[in-house]
Amino acid sequence: MTDKEIVELPKVWVVGGDGGMGDIGYQNMSKVMLQNRPNVKALMLDTQVYSNTGGQNSDSTPMLGGGDMNTFGSATQGKNTEKKTVAETFLAGHGSPFVAQVSMANAPKLYRAILDGLEYRGTMFLQCFTTCQPEHGVADDMALFQAQRVRDSRGAPEFVFNPRLGETYQEALDVKGNPSIDLDWYETKSKTTGETTRYTVAHWCTTEARFRNHLKKIKPEAAAKLLPLDNMLVRITQQDVVYRRYLDPTHRSFIPDFGVYIQFEENGKTEYRALSRQLVMFCVERRKAWRMLQSKAGIVNREYIAQKAILADVDSGKLGKDEFFAHAHELMAEKLGNTVLVKA
Repeated sequence: MTDKEIVELPKVWVVGGDGGMGDIGYQNMSKVMLQNRPNVKALMLDTQVYSNTGGQNSDSTPMLGGGDMNTFGSATQGKNTEKKTVAETFLAGHGSPFVAQVSMANAPKLYRAILDGLEYRGTMFLQCFTTCQPEHGVADDMALFQAQRVRDSRGAPEFVFNPRLGETYQEALDVKGNPSIDLDWYETKSKTTGETTRYTVAHWCTTEARFRNHLKKIKPEAAAKLLPLDNMLVRITQQDVVYRRYLDPTHRSFIPDFGVYIQFEENGKTEYRALSRQLVMFCVERRKAWRMLQSKAGIVNREYIAQKAILADVDSGKLGKDEFFAHAHELMAEKLGNTVLVKA
């Protein structure tokens, strides 16, 4: 068939959720992607939970869990495995499919990805973050806003992988549309104070009721006794989590449960929240995933380079732990050449 005939070929659309296409049906989806048939196009509506069977965790569920059937207590604070991004798994080892992670947060990019995928002479896979209002605990009119928040916080970054553009990740992978593209987190300025704020997945979690067990409302005087999240995130890497160093009170990466806080603006007021240990680990895991995606697209993350240099000095004894613990986020800002201290 000619290219024009392929474009006119009737398409078979596969539509499902993260459980059906990323868990129990993943092996079948993997086979479909590898076959790369030009008339097959797949759309995974990613609600990050088994929405229609009671709220069980799926592989796409964040580390916090958050569904109705998720456990939270002294033994566990959520889902202990890292989040599986199905679309990212199809970027390697699956031949030459067209792959994208998109959402209503960027409608032009969503439609452009669909059109390019339809024209592609091969299989298309779209992973689309989709709010499930009852399971996520958000209002019915908030789907667009939540899609923007999860993207901006690195919870579900946008990307398009178009094999037609070349045979390297740097050519084929496009991560444009994600804010502050060469940093760990999206940086924005407060409308009332003018201060720079880093929008992490912890900030996104404050907007959804499913994560309520991981956030405690505290007063400013209580926050003064806790660690700013920015400070904590300089101290810890994903390998510290994998090797359980975050549980060792003598290690630099020790995470005190509800001993880390964030501040943010809500209705013109500054609010403070203490974070569960699991929520801090979620921030570390999502940061690592974003850094991996950046590297595939050929983007140099300045914060990652700065953090590696600082931790090398700490672990070698060149930088004292007391000084590091007191000024970790300031040292990071200094390494980056920032003149304004970014706050938690």
